[in-house]
Amino acid sequence: MPYTLYGSQASPFVRRLRMLLNEMKYDFKEMNIFETQDAVILNKINPLNQVPVLQHDEKTIWDSRQIFQYLNGLHHFQKLDWKEENLLTSIEGAMDSGISLVLMKRSGMNIDENYMFINRQKERIESVLDYLSPVVKDHGLSQWNFSAMTLYSFLDWALFRNVINLEQRSEFKSFLEMHSNRPAVTLTAIPKV
Repeated sequence: MPYTLYGSQASPFVRRLRMLLNEMKYDFKEMNIFETQDAVILNKINPLNQVPVLQHDEKTIWDSRQIFQYLNGLHHFQKLDWKEENLLTSIEGAMDSGISLVLMKRSGMNIDENYMFINRQKERIESVLDYLSPVVKDHGLSQWNFSAMTLYSFLDWALFRNVINLEQRSEFKSFLEMHSNRPAVTLTAIPKV
């Protein structure tokens, strides 16, 4: 039975899995979790009420990292040591913070206000970019694997949502350019509408 992946086209958590599955047979069920009908469906398959969700055989897996672990166990995409695990955790933390900022903005909150929670999200993103900068400069993510897919998904999404500015971070712009023509990247591009 093929995999079924539920998610939105814009989500960086979903996109990295779509990139990973790019050369495999799977069904993508696009959802807009802010529309009532899709929100009801999502709530039925995932009590966390978040995407992505993977269904395979009798299994339903609710979290993108767990989905990767499941798929990696079956297909051996990438061996992760603790350094790679920490790298993924840091990017995921930045993605979580970016999503929090976008949701606050969409809720009508001014994310330029000086509130501890808002400042903490922005600080976390900058801290992660500072941590990743020497890794990217030393071509530590030049190999196209799940770690690189995760970073690409985050950077592209964060630029699209105006969460980050890379004007002073040319290493990340170079990283994006290096991978921008890969089929997995172009086929999963964020719709610009």
